[in-house]
Amino acid sequence: MMAHGKPRELLLRFVHYLVVITIGLIILFPFIWMVLGSFKYNKDILDIPVKLLPPEWNFGSYRSAFASGPFGRYYLNSVIVLVAAVGLNILICATAGYGFSKYRFKGRDLFFTIILSTLMVPIHAVIVPLFVLMKRIGLVNTYAGIILPLSLSAFGVFLMRQFFYAVPNELLEAARIDGAGEFRIFRMVGLPLSRVAVVSLIIFHSQYVWKNLIWPLVIVSGTDLRTLPVGISLFSGVFFTPYPDQLAMSVSACVPLVILYVFFSKYFIRGTALAGIKG
Repeated sequence: MMAHGKPRELLLRFVHYLVVITIGLIILFPFIWMVLGSFKYNKDILDIPVKLLPPEWNFGSYRSAFASGPFGRYYLNSVIVLVAAVGLNILICATAGYGFSKYRFKGRDLFFTIILSTLMVPIHAVIVPLFVLMKRIGLVNTYAGIILPLSLSAFGVFLMRQFFYAVPNELLEAARIDGAGEFRIFRMVGLPLSRVAVVSLIIFHSQYVWKNLIWPLVIVSGTDLRTLPVGISLFSGVFFTPYPDQLAMSVSACVPLVILYVFFSKYFIRGTALAGIKG
């Protein structure tokens, strides 16, 4: 029976690996095409039938991309928005998640349900009233106008709440007995024990902020505050669109997220796995 079971097990494993590799290649193909396309000439990208490898290698597209207009400024704007929005998001979501998990107050479950319900509302449904609000308080065409709406995340509140549930209440009570204030308990006990959740939220929200197109496109009308997605989407030449330069910009825009995921992937996997089983 064991002899018959082993070939079957090997066959199932082979099929499993084959399916995983196939799905992986399908997912990676657009990225591979984008990278190889950035080394093509414009005429080769538009060729029919499509050729995956460049007939002639063009190594000047990256130099042209960074030399063409304010691409470096767009990169700097995206970095500024990313750091500020993610930092503010961590502060808001961590404090809200800690409050919803460790304190009992009237209407707690109702407030949390209302926050979660915003996950069902797409940004396109609220973008007009949000723009009107930003205009009334004078934040159109400002960094603050881009950053503040991108700093809010109902999913982040949910994620942090799930993790803070796992923090033993006995540790918090021991800190209170020692005379620690509530904010110090949160900072010295709660946050260090939930660093996996914090890193996971940084990865999740960094992806959202870095690649967000619709809100920076709406709130900014000039060129000085454009972020990378907006700059890439509006990039064009005088008489034609230099696709290799545009693809080189897109590849350059992907690099920070790839580096972030490579260094923090173990926290990302642990965060996504644990968020669904706690609480």
